Amino acid sequence: MKLLDSRRGRYLFSVLTGLLLAAAWPAIGDLTPLIFVAWVPLILVQERLIRLDARPRAFYPHALVALAVWNALTTWWLWCVSESVGTKLFTLVFPNVGNVLLMSIPLVFARVARRWVGPWMGAAAFIVFWLGFERFHLDWDLSWPWLTLGNVFANDVAWVQWYEWTGHLGGSLWVLLVNVLLVGVIVRWPSTVSKLKLCFAPAVVLLLPVLGSLAYDASLTKRMGTRAIEVVVVQPNIDPYGGKFSLDPLVQLDDMLAQADGLITDSTQLVVLPETALQEDFNVIPENGGLVLEGLWENDIGASQSVERIVEWLKTHPRAAVLAGMSSGRLYRANDERPRSARHMRGSDLYYEVFNASVIVHADGTTRMYNKSKLVPGVEFMPDILGALSLDLGGTTGSLGTQEERSALPVAGTAIAPIICYESVYGDYVTDYVRNGAGLLVIMTNDGWWDETPGHLQHLAFGRLRAIETRRAIARSANTGISCFIDPTGRVHQPTEWWQPAVLREHVSVNEEITFFVRHGDLIGRCAFWAGGAFLLVLVGMGWSPSELRLLRFSARGSVSSSNV
Repeated sequence: MKLLDSRRGRYLFSVLTGLLLAAAWPAIGDLTPLIFVAWVPLILVQERLIRLDARPRAFYPHALVALAVWNALTTWWLWCVSESVGTKLFTLVFPNVGNVLLMSIPLVFARVARRWVGPWMGAAAFIVFWLGFERFHLDWDLSWPWLTLGNVFANDVAWVQWYEWTGHLGGSLWVLLVNVLLVGVIVRWPSTVSKLKLCFAPAVVLLLPVLGSLAYDASLTKRMGTRAIEVVVVQPNIDPYGGKFSLDPLVQLDDMLAQADGLITDSTQLVVLPETALQEDFNVIPENGGLVLEGLWENDIGASQSVERIVEWLKTHPRAAVLAGMSSGRLYRANDERPRSARHMRGSDLYYEVFNASVIVHADGTTRMYNKSKLVPGVEFMPDILGALSLDLGGTTGSLGTQEERSALPVAGTAIAPIICYESVYGDYVTDYVRNGAGLLVIMTNDGWWDETPGHLQHLAFGRLRAIETRRAIARSANTGISCFIDPTGRVHQPTEWWQPAVLREHVSVNEEITFFVRHGDLIGRCAFWAGGAFLLVLVGMGWSPSELRLLRFSARGSVSSSNV
């Protein structure tokens, strides 16, 4: 293509990749098929630069342009997470800049590999490095897997019923394979006589997973479990900026329970309230040589006013249990062993830890808790040196406490996974709940921070993939919406309106089956990560040039510094 011979043309192709990726993304363009050609323009830019004998660093600006367009168009809603203009700029610019630089690393690796090992091994290197990056970006402290390629099919779940074997990184592999095969077709097209034969491989790789998934989808209803429990989901619709953390928390709780009263029946076994539904000020009162705890202290959660109010309400609904999100604390004395996230309580020798948590309350007053452990970088977790920069979302600031294990909480003869907000984006992470016995997934979230932007729609869509990967139904309670039920095939039932109070009831299936993905985890991502490391060692042994090594060091150094901010 002559257009690629000019610098302007190559940058137009780079922008085109970003535009195609964004247009394919859920709640942005929803033109999902475009994902299968989205990488083609950028890879063609790379191939043309190689033919022009350009240095590897000449490709780097093109990669940055494509990634910047993609990130900006799909996650611009980060601007809405605060009412302060300064905070808006911080939350929009730095996560996007950091993510763009991080995403550029596998592209730089692939560009260098392409020079040394040729087109086909170079294409394989691109796939391995990108999948390895996606795996890494799911695991480290400053992870941001929102743009994992496999998420793109979240609103086309009929295409990816095979995620129960591969997880959503199987979708990433599918996307990359089709793109590199199409590049091969374009590059070889002028010199190939048998055009039909040339198109055979990409056509098979593109269509076979879709056709197989559609055929498999028709047989899934027989495997979705024979038992169900009646669940009521409450959407209170409390403005997180204008009242959630300033109005009386007990009045808010009473209103939510009153909502549930309107739909609960004698058969209801679970009532779900959203993330941070319970809020109480923490207080410690010295009394008779001891301490009296007031608030949602996990040391004595049953004594909190919120839990007492729920137990009193359950006296008229003895078959039900209430699962609620909460902002809770745990108190430590000076001599107690305590985690790094514990904070000093001013004017005393006490320490306390804060959690974004959930609690299930039964009619007999028994409780079980779970503390959110996949924290949002910059909001719920920050390295100590940057803790002062954390944002006030969810009712608490600074680094929150976590717990090591994923707790499956008991209800109605089964166990439920109490998934809190951001945790629902992590497929391999959610499987831990199921391995610990969960037969039903519950997602509690507060998406109102993002206003009516694509953010809350994407968050809902990504949860659909967790249903497929685990073959578990989902009850989703979102403070301002969208609340709904999701069946084990990823289909949404009874979605609520955005920014409207609502209450839902449904008999939700309970499944005990363990899928291949649940049993074995993210094999594709882990294998790609280690294969990518081995590939790098081979390339180092082949002798990278000093300029290539400088480019790699620059890319890695820039991405880490920006992500940390």
